[in-house]
Amino acid sequence: MGFYYRKRARVGKNTWLNVSKRGLSVSQRVGPFTVNSRGRTSMRLGNGLSYRGGCVMMLAVPLAAVAAAYVAIR
Repeated sequence: MGFYYRKRARVGKNTWLNVSKRGLSVSQRVGPFTVNSRGRTSMRLGNGLSYRGGCVMMLAVPLAAVAAAYVAIR
């Protein structure tokens, strides 16, 4: 795995502006999910553990099931 650089700046309650060598992007957190402007998604699974996926549409059904479970236990 190579080196990478990323800097985040909070611009709202659940919104960040991300700067990396690939350019600028914006990300927003919705419950346990974070979606950025490039279509990348990540999901918090617990303390310090998360899953980062590629396409939002490929994860839509599993994420919806996890979101429903997350809401049900809260």
